[in-house]
Amino acid sequence: MKNLLLLLIILSITYGVSLSQTKNDKLFLQHETKEVNVKEVSNNTIKYTYPGEDVIYSISKTLVDKIEFSNGRAEVFESPFQEVNSIMDVPKVFVTFNPTDVEGLEIKGDLFSKAVGVTTLSSVNNVNNRALKKLKTEATMMGANVLYIGNQFQRGNQFGNEYTPGNSTMTTYSAKAYSSNSLNIAAAKEMIENHQFYQHQRIELARNDWNPTFKVFQRVDKDLMPILFDLGEIIEKDGDLFLAPKEFKFKGAHLQVVRVGDDMITLMQRTDKSVVNYILLSDNNELVKNQIKMVQQRKENKNNKN
Repeated sequence: MKNLLLLLIILSITYGVSLSQTKNDKLFLQHETKEVNVKEVSNNTIKYTYPGEDVIYSISKTLVDKIEFSNGRAEVFESPFQEVNSIMDVPKVFVTFNPTDVEGLEIKGDLFSKAVGVTTLSSVNNVNNRALKKLKTEATMMGANVLYIGNQFQRGNQFGNEYTPGNSTMTTYSAKAYSSNSLNIAAAKEMIENHQFYQHQRIELARNDWNPTFKVFQRVDKDLMPILFDLGEIIEKDGDLFLAPKEFKFKGAHLQVVRVGDDMITLMQRTDKSVVNYILLSDNNELVKNQIKMVQQRKENKNNKN
């Protein structure tokens, strides 16, 4: 009996040790959880291997919400990136000069901005801020929330004399736009295929302008009912979605889906002359539903009077 009891104890300990050795760490990302073996946590990156493998992978800490270690300890990370959902969120765009900050992020495109002072008395800071704001605005319209500045040139005011003309202050930026929140392709397709849309707004930032222009649409029928339409065929290419709505005019063959919310969608067209956003509200948007309800109520009241 004693030998049997001793055997059970040994087996229990062996099983517990084996179980603890096979339990993995967990990386909690935005859209998924990975079971891994964490090897190193540095200032900017996390190095890990997959169970049963020796290849070491690296991921930016900005993409990881939490590590849950096999021993039960958890480490939570605070991302410097904020959600950028509309043109009103331009100040939230994160700007960095450190390339490791954007490792693993989805690149949206290259950007360039240049600002020159009006006179040799122009404020250097104001000119710099103007150039940077334009970069952040264009990045927002491209569906990005992070800017990596690869090159910055800044010239101060240069006062001239009777022989040499002066030069006002100038700032130029070369940058790349990134997104830490990849477009949820499945959710975007579901929304596009199962809802109708209302053309709400057009926003354009011309290449030589500092601020975007806005145009708000009022597309209604004779009864003031919002005109809703389908977005048509969805084209998926290299992880991006493109549409070609027939109900309004735009240049080019397709518009890119850059942002999808609960009840609205943002389409983009970018050329060497400008970047344009089309804001479409779904039939589930409160503004659209309230307008429809108001028209229906008006019709009902009119019928009751008759």
